[in-house]
Amino acid sequence: MQIFIAKDSGFCEGVSAAFGQAKKYHDIFMLGNLVHNRQVVEKLGEQGIKVIKDIKDIKDGETLLISAHGVAPYIYEEAKKKHLKIIDTTCSWVKRAQKLAKEVIEKGYQLIIIGDKNHPEVKGIKGWSNDKGIVISSEKEGEDIYSRLRNKVGVVAQTTQSDENFNSIVSFLQSKVKDLIVHKTICGATQKRQKAAIDLARKVDVMLIIGDRMSANTKRLTELCAKTGTPAHQIQTKAELKPQFLSGKDKIGITAGASTPDWVIEEVVKILKN
Repeated sequence: MQIFIAKDSGFCEGVSAAFGQAKKYHDIFMLGNLVHNRQVVEKLGEQGIKVIKDIKDIKDGETLLISAHGVAPYIYEEAKKKHLKIIDTTCSWVKRAQKLAKEVIEKGYQLIIIGDKNHPEVKGIKGWSNDKGIVISSEKEGEDIYSRLRNKVGVVAQTTQSDENFNSIVSFLQSKVKDLIVHKTICGATQKRQKAAIDLARKVDVMLIIGDRMSANTKRLTELCAKTGTPAHQIQTKAELKPQFLSGKDKIGITAGASTPDWVIEEVVKILKN
């Protein structure tokens, strides 16, 4: 059995920076999960970082950590009122998408956000548009909302969207909208990981994609690998590695989502080698 690991996989720079920053603190509060990875959240929990779902759940004067996914502006306003100390680990790519979403609305354009409407990053981006953005995840949804669009439309994307989906929706809008501003806010790390995963999937007998079920970018990697025709299996940890995944396979390809820590990847590789 031969094991191949995608050139670009695992923690991206933004997640690595967020985790590195969070590790410095103890006994503070985190709004939502730092990233979508259970092992990372548990690791931070061991040092007393407590996850809260609402800013109302934190007392005045405490310390609040904002996750890499970012938040809407009202969170900062509420934090200021409660005299909270803020540790902001929002990814720089997400901040860029937030800024551009705000600018699109200020210019008088209808904002389209390409992404998963229930994802915290998308909720945050929408918040920066004063909740005026319309979230769509497919070309079909673009067709469904077309009658509601004005002639002036601006587009941003959830940073972990696939190039293929983004380009498909933009192509549809270009054929329908007279004045279209397109901001491709898919992060560089996402694009590199997707390309590396696809390239590797085409050369191996099976792909293992390591990452949390909650992770949008890991889910996307799994979908893209499967589209190459190579069997693709997403696993969260070594415990989900099944013998039937590897039966009759000689070349095993591995990639991991941008929120998957190195130690989880190493555990899977160790099991395969043994």
